[in-house]
This record gives sequence, structure tokens and C-alpha cells, in this order.
Amino acid sequence: MSLPAEAVPAANPYRRRTIATNFLAMSLVSGSLLLIGIFTTAYSRRALGPSAIGQVNWNAALLLFLTLLASPGIATIGQRDVAANHKRTASMASLVLGLQMVFALVAYGMVVAIALLDPRSGRSSTLLMVQGLAVLINAGNLAWVLQAHQRMAGPAIASLVLNLMQIPALLALVHEPSDVVVFAALTLPFTAALIGYNVWYLQHHGILRRGDLRPRLASAGTLLAQAWPLALSQAAVLLIYNCGAILLGFTHGDDEVGLYTTAYKLMFISTVLSGSMMSAFFPVLAQVAGDPAQARRVSGEFATLMVWMGLPIAALGFACGRHVNDLLFGAQFAASGPYFEWMCLAIGFTFLNIGLGTPLLAWGHQTLHLKILALAATVSLALNAFLVPRYGGWGAVAAFLASEALAVSLLAFARQRLVEFGRHPLLSMLAAPVLCCAAVVFAIEMLPPSAGRYWWLQVGVGAAVLGGCMLLFERRIAKAAWRLVRRLR
Repeated sequence: MSLPAEAVPAANPYRRRTIATNFLAMSLVSGSLLLIGIFTTAYSRRALGPSAIGQVNWNAALLLFLTLLASPGIATIGQRDVAANHKRTASMASLVLGLQMVFALVAYGMVVAIALLDPRSGRSSTLLMVQGLAVLINAGNLAWVLQAHQRMAGPAIASLVLNLMQIPALLALVHEPSDVVVFAALTLPFTAALIGYNVWYLQHHGILRRGDLRPRLASAGTLLAQAWPLALSQAAVLLIYNCGAILLGFTHGDDEVGLYTTAYKLMFISTVLSGSMMSAFFPVLAQVAGDPAQARRVSGEFATLMVWMGLPIAALGFACGRHVNDLLFGAQFAASGPYFEWMCLAIGFTFLNIGLGTPLLAWGHQTLHLKILALAATVSLALNAFLVPRYGGWGAVAAFLASEALAVSLLAFARQRLVEFGRHPLLSMLAAPVLCCAAVVFAIEMLPPSAGRYWWLQVGVGAAVLGGCMLLFERRIAKAAWRLVRRLR
């Protein structure tokens, strides 16, 4: 599906400095948020235990589907169109806001209905209604407008400040498993505050004037017609990522859900980097959609960066992830360590999926993207239904890895078929990173068994081997890093 006819790309849309500034700002903030997230994750698990964490995370997995219902791909379509033509900002923001408000009310009604049915008994229903309030709050989310205008640094810093403010509240209010409802409600006021700040920021910087935001539903059919393939694609992604946890809740109970989702959440922390890179590149990918040469250039750099970020993280996590898990969460979550190591392999697949799939969305190929993810989601659901009742968390891990690998294969095949944007040299792009990651794993595994007590030594050895490989294979990256250091000095 092509961009609307009135969408006129801005002049000189591909500016590496703009991309680098946005990515650097968001990565620095995301890195800080990563540290905050690691601390809050570790503290909450030590305070609440596997059973309570299992209840919260099972609800969270279910709510992700209802959150998608509240914003079914319309924000991404809005971001793409506004990035291509900034004059559409006010009208598109009003339309997306109106639709999100209507859909959020419907979604929260479904939350209440599920809670009244009480499918898992206990306090799960109370937790579900509390956690579900986030669906209503996020109806006012306009972060996609900021991303379309490539104005991400200020709001990212505001997000950092609000997340820092959550730490003293967490330490003061959450101490034991009975505090799980307070823990579930803790983030809600801070989420609302960030949404309010983003609206103020848009108005303060003249992106939206006062009175521009008037929720409306006119032309909703046109927007939804473009968004439904994307919404179904997002639903397929959620199915791949969360159906294992949901099935575990019915077959193995809260403790197993807590152990599996702890490994999953720890693995998922790495996506702060992929999210920052995707947010920085998506507006530019949308702007160069009408220029095949530029599109080929931008998408190639995007995919290469994603590979060089994702595969090394996957290798380090696979080689020594259980030690990190034990350090953070303690003995009661020790069973999560082996889950986490194997799930780290999915990090490489996930980064590569984003690197290959995001350009399809930016260039208007939502339907093709949907077909790929729908097939991967169908395979994931079938594998989970067969493996989880028999093997518990290990069955969910195996199904997750298999579906991610299938999605990579299908996306690579699809990119080869897009002749107008040039065939994607996937094998040549993967050769050097895969060799580097194999060297990292081999170096860590060759350390004596006693080195397992010193996880920092394993990580240091792996990082040193990785750095040497990058100097050997990708001198451009090393030169760019050196130029950045000189500029900072």
C-alpha cells in the first residue's frame, strides 16, 4: 500500500546527524531507564516472590491484546503520514485521539467483563481491573506525533525523570506479597503524567496549537482501512511473545508463570535499544519511500546496525545469562536462569526481525508484513498448545525460538522479492556478526569452571573478544566511535 498522494516528502529527509542525535539521546535515556528497570524488576521479585509476579505478568500478557484493541495500528499509520507531510499533524492527531478514546472504553469494558468471570480465581480479577486502567490512560498517548517530527530528546528525558520518581514510591510501598495490588497500581499516575507532559511539549514547541486537538471520527474508515493489516500484524507479534505465558497460567500455575516471565522480561530489556533505533529511523524510512536508491541505502544501514546490536547481546546472554539472573533475583528465581540463557538467542532473531520488517511498514507493505507474522503466530500457537502442557516453561521457550526463526526466514525472503528497493544482501550482512558471536561464546565456554562464580569476568572476556572482532570485520564502526570520542573531547 503506497503513501497517500498528498504526502510530500520533506527536503533532504535523510540526515544522519538528526538520526544520530535522536538515537543517542534516546539511547542514553533508554540506558538509564534500563538500569532503573533492572533495579525495580529485581526489587519487586525479591519482595513479591514467584507466585505474585506470576499473577501480575499473566494479567499483563492478557492486557497487551486489549491494549492493541485500544489502538489498533492507527498510531503507526498516523506517524508515517505525519512524518511524510507535517501539515497533517493537527488533523491526524485529532482523528487518532478520537479513535483511541472510543476503543479504550470498549477495551476496558472487556477488562471488567473478564474480571467478573474470574477465570483464574483469587486476587487475579482485582489485579486485572487495576492494571487495566492503563488502557484508559494510554488513550491520550501522542508520543507518535513527537516521533514523526523527530522531537524525541525532551520527552525521553521527562520519561527518565518520572521513572526515577517511581523508585522511592516502590521502596516505600512494596515490601511483601500482600502489596501486589499496590505494585500493580504504582505506575499509573506516572504514566498519566508523562502523557500530559507530551501534550504540553507539543503545544509549547508549536507542533500543535491550543484548540488543534479536537477528538473526531470523520475519515475514521480510511485510517482504519490502512491500519487493520498493521493491527493484525501487532496481534500476531503479541501472540508469538505472550501465548506461552498465558497457557502456562492454565496448565502449570502462578509459580511457573512467574519463573518463565521473569526470564522473558529480563530478555526483553534489550529491546530498549531496538526501540530507540526504530524510533529514530522510522520517520526517515517513511520519507524516502518514494526514492528507491535512498530507501535501499537507509534500510541497509538500519538492518546492519540492528544486527550488530542484537547478535552480540544474544551471545553474551546465552553464554553467561544464568549468573546475571541469579545475581538480580536471588535463589527463589534460580530456575529462571536456564530459561533466560536460551531465550537470549531470540534477541538476535528479534533485532533482525525489526531490521528487516520495519522498512516494510514504513514503505506501506502492511499486508505483506501481516501475512508473514500471521504464519509465524499460527506456528507459535500450535507449538505452544502441544509443548507447554507437556514441558511447561521449556515448551514455551522452544515455541518462542521456533516462531522467531521462522519470521526471520520469511522476512528475508520477502525483502528479496521487493525488486524496486533492491535485493537485500542478508547472508553477507550476517557473516561477520555471526562469526564474532561464535567467537564470544567459544571464549567464555573455554574459561575454567571456577570462572562461573565471577560473571563479570565472563562478560569482560566476551566483550574484549567482541571488540577485537569488530575491529577486524567492521573498521567503519570503530572509526565512527573514535570520531565520536574526539568530538566529545
